[in-house]
Amino acid sequence: MKQYIAPLQLRIIGKGWEVRRQLSALAASAGADALVSECTAARPPMIVKLGLADRGPATVKPAG
Repeated sequence: MKQYIAPLQLRIIGKGWEVRRQLSALAASAGADALVSECTAARPPMIVKLGLADRGPATVKPAG
């Protein structure tokens, strides 16, 4: 699964269950009334690649 965060954009690419799980986790951490723009504004631009357990840990690198 891949996740790209920009100031007013959130892009999650992966299987349906991975996307749903990540959106649920983001919603739980942000609160019930939070907007996507509020969630992305609080985070620096980055690219997150989440792999399977046998492929090693997740990697995070700054966008750009």
